[in-house]
Amino acid sequence: MERVGVVSRFPEHLSHFAWGYYEVKGVTGVWRDAPPGAIPMVSVFGDNRVAKSHPEWVQVGPEGEAAVRASRYFDWDALCPSHPGVMELALEWVERAQSQARTGRIRLDDVSFAREGFCVCGACRAARDVRGQDLPAYRQDVIAAFVRTVHARAGSLEMTLYPDPLPGHLETRFGIDVDRLAPWIDRWIVPIYDMHYATTYWLEILAQGFRERLTRPFVIELYGLQVPEPELLHAAQVALAYADGVLIAYDNQLEKLLRICERLGSE
Repeated sequence: MERVGVVSRFPEHLSHFAWGYYEVKGVTGVWRDAPPGAIPMVSVFGDNRVAKSHPEWVQVGPEGEAAVRASRYFDWDALCPSHPGVMELALEWVERAQSQARTGRIRLDDVSFAREGFCVCGACRAARDVRGQDLPAYRQDVIAAFVRTVHARAGSLEMTLYPDPLPGHLETRFGIDVDRLAPWIDRWIVPIYDMHYATTYWLEILAQGFRERLTRPFVIELYGLQVPEPELLHAAQVALAYADGVLIAYDNQLEKLLRICERLGSE
């Protein structure tokens, strides 16, 4: 089915699906070359390895809290895009992914600030002073400038969004102005993860919110590993009622994925 794909760590799975995404650089900082035909995914400002080597590059919150895993909020370490070293690395990672994007597509993950109020490190404060901007405007400018730069070098650009469709939340919480970025993004991807999908009313609410919020095509990414097949199929059916496609992420059972894809294609 042309509207169904996978995110997989198993290169041999990817060729079975219309869309096959492979994480070439995740938040651990480890690089894995993309297999032929895969769409490379790059975690841009999330990198535990670089944060450990350069703690001065980590984003800082309004109370001095670093955006690291040891904090109360974060699952990985967030690098600050205001640091020239971070931006240089980010563009190197993107260019490397583009060199492996045989389909011409790449997907950007973790292109955002960590939370509301981040970042107020010295580099951010200095840049804001030069520009005469408040923090929200500065953050949105930084993210927009990065995406614009990547778009100028890429064939087709996709980007992951945090699953919060409420008006103003992506802008306020993460510095992402989806309307401003839309001319440079061919497709948004929204991960909406659960371990069971025993109920899906909340999935439908989020999916409808993004359907109303976004002007570009968007795909909902569902978590598949160890999720029972009937529940995962139902979640995909709900997602496809609103989204332009659905991805199933990290499931290691190829036959299960193929059955779901076949069932969705027959409906």
